[in-house]
Amino acid sequence: MHSTDNNNDSNKAVKSSITHWQMVAFSAPSIGLVFLVGPINIVQGIYAKYFGVPLTTLAAILLLCKLFDAFSDPLLGIISDRYRVRTGTRKPFVLIGSLALIVSSYFLFIPPDNVSTAYVTFWMLAFYAASTVKQLPTFAWASEMTMDPVERTRLFSVLTFIGRIGGVLFYLVPFLPLFTTTAMTPEVLKVSVMVGAVLILPGVYVALRYAPNGPYLPQEKAVKKKSALVSFKEAVSVFKRNKPFQIFVGAYMCIGLGGGMYYGMFFIFVDSYLGQGEAYAKLTLVGIVGALILMPLVYKVILRIGKKKTWILTSLATISAILYTGQLRPEEDVFVSLVVLQIILLFSTVSLPIITMPLLSETIDYGLLSDKTERRGLYFSVYSLLLKFEAALGMALGLAIAGWLGFDATATTHDEASGFAIRMAMVWVPCVFTSMGFFFIWKIPLNERRAGIIARRLEGRALREAEQRDSLALSPAL
Repeated sequence: MHSTDNNNDSNKAVKSSITHWQMVAFSAPSIGLVFLVGPINIVQGIYAKYFGVPLTTLAAILLLCKLFDAFSDPLLGIISDRYRVRTGTRKPFVLIGSLALIVSSYFLFIPPDNVSTAYVTFWMLAFYAASTVKQLPTFAWASEMTMDPVERTRLFSVLTFIGRIGGVLFYLVPFLPLFTTTAMTPEVLKVSVMVGAVLILPGVYVALRYAPNGPYLPQEKAVKKKSALVSFKEAVSVFKRNKPFQIFVGAYMCIGLGGGMYYGMFFIFVDSYLGQGEAYAKLTLVGIVGALILMPLVYKVILRIGKKKTWILTSLATISAILYTGQLRPEEDVFVSLVVLQIILLFSTVSLPIITMPLLSETIDYGLLSDKTERRGLYFSVYSLLLKFEAALGMALGLAIAGWLGFDATATTHDEASGFAIRMAMVWVPCVFTSMGFFFIWKIPLNERRAGIIARRLEGRALREAEQRDSLALSPAL
């Protein structure tokens, strides 16, 4: 069992297991985090419907903000790695990012009545930047907390499960007696920010106090300060040298591009096109609870058939759900169909980090075999950069296609041309991108057996380095 003295256990080179309590402690901030970031997929619909911001304007803002956020990730990743090398921890980033997220969420989700383009752009930039400062070091921290592939899968399962509890709580907010409707409105977002702030702070304290930094640290020598330009070149170099990492990113980008288009339009589809705005929170809540119940099944399936095959199965479920969405029409009674749809979609969504984050960690381990420098933060930053790029492109492309083809989110009725516009933006084009991801998933060369071999080699190397340091420390001075 780990000692709670995190500065000491972070420098041990011998692998040790993490307890279930430590997994829960590490995951505790995710309840408040998911609660605070929950509105980000519907905020564009709120701005379009209640504040009259055009969809094409929102598309441009989202693209600008996400691209700026993405290209700052490598610098943050390197800063996080250097801090980890010097101090043995990444915890200050989690604290700073969480506090900044509370502030930026308040201003983004509670805008003034006469909201301007500049206002939306500034606070969306701040929101994404704060989220990155919190999340990127968190994922690197999780990856280095344990080297065991099964233990990593369990850790990310716990992290995802606890985070989805925050999602359940967020979608319960519209049912509070404070509101006259269960629709997602600006008033709901206002209350959500307050509750999210209350939830995230205790979780951050628990994580910082009880979650270990991790026993594995590839090197201890200090790294000289480099410019942002050198940092970006270093990120490109890391990406080019690691083929499994390249293939993994290709798979995630294809699936993420389709998902970004679909999920960026889903709230607008349900609220504005189908006219089911009051049912949105209810059906999403049912979907999240259903997905949480089914989530342990994903963990067992991963252990039985492996992460790659499970990823393919969940991606097939996602494509089926997206295609089914294209069959729904506003004149029909679609509530039951939407509930089933949400369960499938959220099951796939909550399964994704359980599958991909351990798989990503294994591709990083592969790269570290030939590189003794602490680079987990940099790897996760490159992954985050590309992920945000495709998410930004996906969300912006979906909004732009719908806007260009004439879809009006403020309209109360929609003709066939309007239906064609939104289905093109969130069904047909996303299916093409998502299907392309299957090729890359199948080509990923790592499996559970190879990941175990890589982990043992890294641990053996770290143990030898530790023994060499101990020998030098015991040698008499010349």
